Amino acid sequence: MTSSVAIAPGKWAFITGGSDGLGFAFAVELARRGMNCLLIARNEDKLARAAEAVRALGVEARTLSLDLGAADAVARIEAATADLPLALAVFNAGAEASGVPFVDQPYNHWAATIQRNVLFLTEALHHFGRRLVEAGGGGLIVVGSEAAFGGVGQSGIYTATKGFALNLCEALWVELAPRGVDVVTLLFKIADTPMLRQTLARRRIPVEATGASDPAALARGTIDALGAGPIYNPDEVSPDDPVTSNAARRERVVAKSELMKFFYG
Repeated sequence: MTSSVAIAPGKWAFITGGSDGLGFAFAVELARRGMNCLLIARNEDKLARAAEAVRALGVEARTLSLDLGAADAVARIEAATADLPLALAVFNAGAEASGVPFVDQPYNHWAATIQRNVLFLTEALHHFGRRLVEAGGGGLIVVGSEAAFGGVGQSGIYTATKGFALNLCEALWVELAPRGVDVVTLLFKIADTPMLRQTLARRRIPVEATGASDPAALARGTIDALGAGPIYNPDEVSPDDPVTSNAARRERVVAKSELMKFFYG
């Protein structure tokens, strides 16, 4: 089990995309460890059902119906957590399933994805990173994707935004660890979520044929990896692989960061 100060019974976590799928799996796992949860998503009915299930595990649960693409999304999360002893923030929203080439989609569509996956995430990490430092410690979990490792046709904006998140969070892992805040990015190939099942159903593909990971296992492994980042990737090729391996990425981030200290003085 993790020894991170972010996992503290009686304290609070918020989870974006927390009404179902992987986000709900994080909420359930955190509740089993004694943490209270603020579930954030758009659908109020799904949120209510998810919160009831979390409360059944013996903790408190609140909900916030919110579109993360809204300009005031971070401010609204701050207001919803102002009275809470917040110890952990889980960012689990940012899917992009259009499958349309970049120039064939109106730019406003891509702008909305960038707002949610890049601008919201960046502002939120800055705001809640500072809040956790001032509170004496905590944790930040970002649900990423192996899409971050390179561009893919019909998924250019999605892969680009996931690459941005991965780079930023690896930097934050180095910068915030000495200040008591653990950062870890979850990377995985594919997860068995309601959105995946809906997409597969349109093509009559059984989810079992995809090798999709169990959301509960992904959530549990990521929480256990707090304090041992910068990434958690259950699909790593080998411990020595420079792209997929946690150990290899950690070594690179540390070495490059030390070089920056020398460069900047």
